[in-house]
Amino acid sequence: MNSVNLIGRITKDPELKTSSGGKIYVPFTIAVNEFSGGNQYTQFISCLAWEKMAQNIVKHIKKGARLGVGGSLNVSQQNNDGQTTTFTSVRVSRIHFLGTVDSSNEQSVSNVAEQNLQNVETQPISPKDFEFDLIENISSRDDLILWDD
Repeated sequence: MNSVNLIGRITKDPELKTSSGGKIYVPFTIAVNEFSGGNQYTQFISCLAWEKMAQNIVKHIKKGARLGVGGSLNVSQQNNDGQTTTFTSVRVSRIHFLGTVDSSNEQSVSNVAEQNLQNVETQPISPKDFEFDLIENISSRDDLILWDD
């Protein structure tokens, strides 16, 4: 099972992009706080949404908005001059608007955005809807894909 659920704040206004295959997408980052040993840490998580969902994110969500994001992990590797770099991101299949930075206006803005997002049609997602490379020849230590030793 490959499932990710996060709550955090978007770090900048999202911008639509077009893939080489002509599909519309929006890359964005959410800041997710976690607590350990009495300290707060912030993780910056890369996310990617496609087509209609991408259009709705750009239309309704601005920097600082609090979001609930659901989807799956996408891990890809790139080889540059003998150095392998691993990229991890979340392929977004669900998004929930949870509020804005301005708490005095949060309730009314949240209600309007929630009503707008309820009118969005959701479509089943298939692997061919995404542009990603399959990772083949995974060793028996497949945990190395996600963690550095």
